[in-house]
Amino acid sequence: MSNVLGSTRAAAVSPSRVFWATWFGWMLDGFDSSIYGYLLVAALTDLLPRSGLAASRANIGVYGGILFSLFMLGWACSMVWGWAADRVGRVRVMCWTVLIYSLFTALCGLADGIVMFAVFRFLAGFGIGGEWAAGTPLLHESVPETMRVRLAGWLHTATPTGLFLAAFVVLIAGNKLGWRGMFMLGILPALLTLYLRRNIPEPRRKAAAAAKFGALFAPGQARTTWAAALMMACIIFGLWSSNFWAPTVVITRLVASGASHAHAQTMGAICGLVTNLGTLAGCFFMPWITAFLGGRRRTAVVFFLGAMASVIVSYYGAIARLDDLRLFMLLLPVLGFFTNGIFALYTIWLPEMFPGALRGAGAGFAFSFGRLLGAAGPTLIGFLTVLIGSYPITIAGLSLIYLAGLPFIALAPETAHQSLRA
Repeated sequence: MSNVLGSTRAAAVSPSRVFWATWFGWMLDGFDSSIYGYLLVAALTDLLPRSGLAASRANIGVYGGILFSLFMLGWACSMVWGWAADRVGRVRVMCWTVLIYSLFTALCGLADGIVMFAVFRFLAGFGIGGEWAAGTPLLHESVPETMRVRLAGWLHTATPTGLFLAAFVVLIAGNKLGWRGMFMLGILPALLTLYLRRNIPEPRRKAAAAAKFGALFAPGQARTTWAAALMMACIIFGLWSSNFWAPTVVITRLVASGASHAHAQTMGAICGLVTNLGTLAGCFFMPWITAFLGGRRRTAVVFFLGAMASVIVSYYGAIARLDDLRLFMLLLPVLGFFTNGIFALYTIWLPEMFPGALRGAGAGFAFSFGRLLGAAGPTLIGFLTVLIGSYPITIAGLSLIYLAGLPFIALAPETAHQSLRA
């Protein structure tokens, strides 16, 4: 009887309620995950001397990259959340992940040294990585098929909104609250769990039970699993090796030219705002872009090539060759459109690749494995910048990762014009 009541309740929940619940979860973890990019220089300038290290430009680059990678490694370890969502429920796991990333983001503001800060960043990443693995299948399985693709594409507008909000808060309050106060704001998403538990039921699924995790690598499924994971690795490596470094590039160049730290941080926040305008546009229009281009694969190719071109033109052309910060900032919306807007394609595509019994595990593994390989990007940026002496040239060179990703697009299944698999 309880199962019948649960199914009736799931069916009765409005699509808009499910959409906004998952959207706010993803928006708030976008806020929490991006705040570091704006506060990196201020936080490490304080924490490195506390740990017996000089707060030099080289050390900020190296340790900043390592901390980026540790955060992403925590994100990568979160693949267990997708498996858990298939077994114990989408909503329950989503609540757990929101609580974890909220708590450990806030604790970053209490760190007294680089090691403690690194541990908190890793654990915050572990929580953030699981929210997508639970929330995206929850949306796909809770809304009518006629609305599914559109709402799934729009779901990723939450990320640039969260990034936009983080930049805006840094812009208006960063200098007043300081880097510690800004991290402590990260506890606020925990309030979302109260709403989720009271208002969003588990979706009704045809699959009676979750399949074993090893089924992702069984004949007939393994090719899809690895193609999805390696596509994600390329776009995550590309994203975290490009536009997330824009504030750092602008801040370090302005400080080196004699600008105050307050002015440089303000300009870094503005970088985030204008980049995320492009990202928001890419995410919002993605359902129509995929329809216009006629398929998931074709859309992926266009965005992979566009991402590589925008990184090279922005970093190598505008900064390394022309030394023109104004032109760089004008190009940032295009950079955001391609390098971050592409993720809206995968909020549509990844859940379509896997059957219901494997949807959380499959999408979660693909995203998390992608982060595992993508975690090398920030560390490479830090070390190669020390060797080469230039953030922009290093970032432009690593954009070739998008070319390496093209064969994996060809291996992935085309799911356009198909219903969600049972």
